[in-house]
Amino acid sequence: MSSLFHLFPSTIHPMVVHFTIAIVFLAGLAGIVGLMWRADGFFPKLYMLMLFLAILATIAAGVAGVISESYLKTIPNGVGHILSTHKFYGELTGVSLVISFALQAWRWWNRKPAWSVSGLSLLFSIIAVILVSMAGHLGGTMVYDHGLGVS
Repeated sequence: MSSLFHLFPSTIHPMVVHFTIAIVFLAGLAGIVGLMWRADGFFPKLYMLMLFLAILATIAAGVAGVISESYLKTIPNGVGHILSTHKFYGELTGVSLVISFALQAWRWWNRKPAWSVSGLSLLFSIIAVILVSMAGHLGGTMVYDHGLGVS
Protein backbone atom coordinates (compact mmCIF):
# COMPACT_ATOMS: atom_id res chain seq x y z
CA MET A 1 0.00 0.00 0.00
CA SER A 2 2.83 2.43 0.76
CA SER A 3 4.11 2.03 -2.82
CA LEU A 4 0.69 3.24 -4.01
CA PHE A 5 1.00 6.23 -1.67
CA HIS A 6 4.34 7.07 -3.23
CA LEU A 7 2.69 7.83 -6.56
CA PHE A 8 2.09 11.26 -4.95
CA PRO A 9 4.86 13.67 -3.93
CA SER A 10 5.87 13.88 -0.27
CA THR A 11 4.60 17.48 -0.28
CA ILE A 12 1.02 16.55 -1.20
CA HIS A 13 -0.34 17.47 2.26
CA PRO A 14 0.86 21.10 2.26
CA MET A 15 -0.34 21.44 -1.34
CA VAL A 16 -3.88 20.32 -0.39
CA VAL A 17 -4.30 21.62 3.14
CA HIS A 18 -4.17 25.31 2.27
CA PHE A 19 -7.26 24.92 0.10
CA THR A 20 -8.95 23.17 3.02
CA ILE A 21 -8.14 26.02 5.39
CA ALA A 22 -9.49 28.59 2.95
CA ILE A 23 -12.73 26.69 2.35
CA VAL A 24 -13.36 26.21 6.09
CA PHE A 25 -12.86 29.93 6.70
CA LEU A 26 -15.09 30.87 3.75
CA ALA A 27 -17.82 28.51 4.99
CA GLY A 28 -17.74 30.24 8.37
CA LEU A 29 -17.84 33.66 6.73
CA ALA A 30 -20.78 32.68 4.49
CA GLY A 31 -22.60 31.40 7.57
CA ILE A 32 -22.04 34.63 9.50
CA VAL A 33 -23.19 36.79 6.58
CA GLY A 34 -26.15 34.48 5.98
CA LEU A 35 -27.22 34.72 9.62
CA MET A 36 -26.97 38.52 9.67
CA TRP A 37 -28.28 39.29 6.18
CA ARG A 38 -31.59 37.56 5.67
CA ALA A 39 -32.65 39.50 2.56
CA ASP A 40 -32.44 36.49 0.26
CA GLY A 41 -31.32 32.89 0.39
CA PHE A 42 -28.00 33.35 -1.41
CA PHE A 43 -25.68 33.23 1.59
CA PRO A 44 -27.45 30.34 3.36
CA LYS A 45 -27.23 28.36 0.11
CA LEU A 46 -23.57 29.35 -0.27
CA TYR A 47 -22.98 28.33 3.36
CA MET A 48 -24.45 24.90 2.71
CA LEU A 49 -22.33 24.44 -0.43
CA MET A 50 -19.17 25.66 1.30
CA LEU A 51 -19.75 23.27 4.22
CA PHE A 52 -20.04 20.38 1.78
CA LEU A 53 -16.86 21.44 -0.02
CA ALA A 54 -15.10 21.91 3.34
CA ILE A 55 -15.94 18.33 4.30
CA LEU A 56 -14.55 17.02 1.00
CA ALA A 57 -11.44 19.20 1.33
CA THR A 58 -10.87 18.05 4.92
CA ILE A 59 -11.05 14.42 3.82
CA ALA A 60 -8.58 15.17 1.02
CA ALA A 61 -6.24 16.91 3.48
CA GLY A 62 -6.39 13.93 5.84
CA VAL A 63 -5.61 11.46 3.08
CA ALA A 64 -2.80 13.72 1.85
CA GLY A 65 -1.47 13.88 5.42
CA VAL A 66 -1.31 10.10 5.63
CA ILE A 67 0.53 10.03 2.31
CA SER A 68 3.02 12.73 3.37
CA GLU A 69 3.55 11.01 6.73
CA SER A 70 4.40 7.76 4.93
CA TYR A 71 7.51 9.49 3.53
CA LEU A 72 8.91 10.26 6.98
CA LYS A 73 11.77 8.02 7.97
CA THR A 74 11.91 9.22 11.56
CA ILE A 75 10.01 11.63 13.75
CA PRO A 76 12.35 13.78 15.87
CA ASN A 77 12.09 13.77 19.66
CA GLY A 78 9.37 16.07 20.92
CA VAL A 79 7.55 16.18 17.59
CA GLY A 80 5.52 12.97 17.95
CA HIS A 81 3.15 14.57 20.44
CA ILE A 82 2.73 17.65 18.23
CA LEU A 83 2.03 15.44 15.21
CA SER A 84 -0.61 13.39 17.02
CA THR A 85 -2.29 16.54 18.36
CA HIS A 86 -2.19 18.05 14.84
CA LYS A 87 -3.93 14.97 13.44
CA PHE A 88 -6.48 14.99 16.28
CA TYR A 89 -7.40 18.63 15.61
CA GLY A 90 -7.74 17.79 11.92
CA GLU A 91 -10.12 14.95 12.73
CA LEU A 92 -12.14 17.18 15.07
CA THR A 93 -12.34 19.77 12.31
CA GLY A 94 -13.93 17.17 10.05
CA VAL A 95 -16.36 16.06 12.75
CA SER A 96 -17.37 19.66 13.46
CA LEU A 97 -17.97 20.28 9.75
CA VAL A 98 -20.10 17.15 9.40
CA ILE A 99 -22.19 18.16 12.43
CA SER A 100 -22.53 21.69 11.06
CA PHE A 101 -23.59 20.40 7.64
CA ALA A 102 -26.07 17.93 9.16
CA LEU A 103 -27.67 20.66 11.31
CA GLN A 104 -27.93 23.00 8.33
CA ALA A 105 -29.31 20.23 6.11
CA TRP A 106 -31.84 19.36 8.81
CA ARG A 107 -32.96 23.00 8.90
CA TRP A 108 -33.28 23.07 5.12
CA TRP A 109 -35.10 19.74 5.00
CA ASN A 110 -37.67 20.97 7.54
CA ARG A 111 -37.81 24.41 5.87
CA LYS A 112 -37.61 26.27 9.19
CA PRO A 113 -37.48 28.96 7.72
CA ALA A 114 -36.53 28.10 4.18
CA TRP A 115 -32.94 28.99 3.39
CA SER A 116 -31.80 30.53 6.62
CA VAL A 117 -28.69 29.76 8.63
CA SER A 118 -28.99 27.65 11.77
CA GLY A 119 -27.28 29.30 14.73
CA LEU A 120 -26.22 25.91 16.08
CA SER A 121 -24.81 24.93 12.71
CA LEU A 122 -22.87 28.20 12.59
CA LEU A 123 -21.49 27.51 16.07
CA PHE A 124 -20.04 24.19 14.90
CA SER A 125 -18.71 25.91 11.79
CA ILE A 126 -16.90 28.48 13.95
CA ILE A 127 -15.54 25.64 16.08
CA ALA A 128 -14.22 24.09 12.85
CA VAL A 129 -12.52 27.40 11.98
CA ILE A 130 -10.83 27.44 15.40
CA LEU A 131 -9.80 23.78 15.14
CA VAL A 132 -8.36 24.10 11.63
CA SER A 133 -6.44 27.17 12.83
CA MET A 134 -5.00 25.22 15.75
CA ALA A 135 -4.10 22.29 13.47
CA GLY A 136 -2.48 24.70 11.02
CA HIS A 137 -0.47 26.33 13.79
CA LEU A 138 0.82 22.94 14.92
CA GLY A 139 1.60 21.98 11.32
CA GLY A 140 3.59 25.16 10.90
CA THR A 141 5.39 24.53 14.19
CA MET A 142 6.43 21.07 13.02
CA VAL A 143 7.73 22.37 9.70
CA TYR A 144 9.28 25.70 10.64
CA ASP A 145 10.50 24.98 14.18
CA HIS A 146 11.40 21.29 13.85
CA GLY A 147 11.97 20.84 10.10
CA LEU A 148 9.63 17.88 9.87
CA GLY A 149 9.21 16.74 6.28
CA VAL A 150 11.63 19.25 4.77
CA SER A 151 14.99 17.58 5.29
